Amino acid sequence: MSQVTYFQRYTSQENAATNTTLHLFSQLNQHSPERLKQVLSEILGDVDVPLGISFEQQTRSPVSVPDGRIVQEPVHLALETKVDAGLNIDQLIRHCDSFEKGRAGNYLLLLTRNAQSDQAFPSVRSKCQEAGIVFGHSTFSNLCGTLTEAVKDYEVHLKRVIDDYIAYCSDMGLVEDAETWMRIVPCGQTFGINGKWHTYYQPSDRGYSPFHYLGIYTEKAVRLVGRVRAVYDNKIDQNGHMALVLVEGQHRPAFHARIAGIINDSKAQLGWDLSSDYRFFCTDDLIPTEFRKTSGGGIQGARFWDISDVASKETRDTEVADALRSRTWE
Repeated sequence: MSQVTYFQRYTSQENAATNTTLHLFSQLNQHSPERLKQVLSEILGDVDVPLGISFEQQTRSPVSVPDGRIVQEPVHLALETKVDAGLNIDQLIRHCDSFEKGRAGNYLLLLTRNAQSDQAFPSVRSKCQEAGIVFGHSTFSNLCGTLTEAVKDYEVHLKRVIDDYIAYCSDMGLVEDAETWMRIVPCGQTFGINGKWHTYYQPSDRGYSPFHYLGIYTEKAVRLVGRVRAVYDNKIDQNGHMALVLVEGQHRPAFHARIAGIINDSKAQLGWDLSSDYRFFCTDDLIPTEFRKTSGGGIQGARFWDISDVASKETRDTEVADALRSRTWE
């Protein structure tokens, strides 16, 4: 059976997960090729996947310059999912032979339950580079996090589809325990303020999947890490005063003081008004580290990374920060 179906018929969990994921991608594409492009670009490592048609004007060819043209670049993406079975490197290398060599738009995506070390793929990367294929690896957890970040509240149908896919992944045991998830968020101008107040903020209506650790990313690396202890939303009450509402975690008066501080600094240093409709993620401390990204380019949105090999309920945040310095991610 090669066609993607609405209701999967597979008895193998791996085949069922593949069919469900392809159906999700199909739904994303029907809603908006740009939205599918955004998700694929993120999980493939911030590459530009040329989905959909483009409109060009006065583009020179070897023999003429037409006034305009409509172009659709060919894309070939091969998806390999691993649920229970271990990695089969030879299988991934054989997948490379299914591509038309020398053509742009070739992608090989590996989707797994658990995160894999960069050291697992040198022969795959070498083969892909030789064949002109972009290779990417993601976990189901990271895909779910990317989907949550991508969808907007007003995209009601798409949000239902994505919520159901995330529920499917959870029900099937395809996502790791949120206790060991680190949400990696890019911060530029706010990096110093985030570190000073040990707090990260975003608009209240921006979605996210559950996570336990916060990683502040800038200049190709996670440079601050901490365990989130409380999440607050702020609103302006009927008297015109800011009111904080505890969304999850444990309330501490010190967190209120930190939120007031980061609001004041953001206004004074950046001219940003955070007095209402923002969500604040408060940590015990944001501890310096250097968890370096090895693949090209930066990150445009949040990423999720499983750090179960260095983090547990008993692990101190300083130990997590120290352990991440000896690791990389892509």
